[in-house]
Amino acid sequence: MTPAARKRGWGIRFLAGFFGLGYSPVAPGTVGAAGGVGGYLLLRILFPGFVPQSWESLRAGYLIFLAAFFLVGVQIATRAEKEWRQRDDPRIVIDEVFSVFITFFALPATPELLAAGFILNRVFDVAKPFPTRRLEKVPAGWGVMLDDLMAGIYSRFALAVLIYAGVLAA
Repeated sequence: MTPAARKRGWGIRFLAGFFGLGYSPVAPGTVGAAGGVGGYLLLRILFPGFVPQSWESLRAGYLIFLAAFFLVGVQIATRAEKEWRQRDDPRIVIDEVFSVFITFFALPATPELLAAGFILNRVFDVAKPFPTRRLEKVPAGWGVMLDDLMAGIYSRFALAVLIYAGVLAA
């Protein structure tokens, strides 16, 4: 890769790796997901009321934000795969960050929910239950983002079951 090409692609690599977290030599996906929890909490602090804490507090603006996050993530992941010349390169962690936002959808940010959700998210992302592995095979950034969307949905559902069962409080 020429120096000029490397310079042009730095922004994509920076965003795909979520500000460098994807370059972690150990478990970059887990490190990226942890960064996602931090980003999620930062968004809640900087924009109070924007991130819903319950279904009743859900607003269209947040749904639009999630849709835009997903679509931008697809584009970033697609370009990063080309940049790094590798399908779903481990340095691409923007998908893990997005998945965290789905995991905590319409939930309060209590320490126990954050811990349980983070663990569940990592378990479902690694285990890839049906149809997650199939979604991973969708071409380009779509597959990168879709499998983590599914991991986030599974994690959110598991949290709902644990809350309903009284194991966790919301």
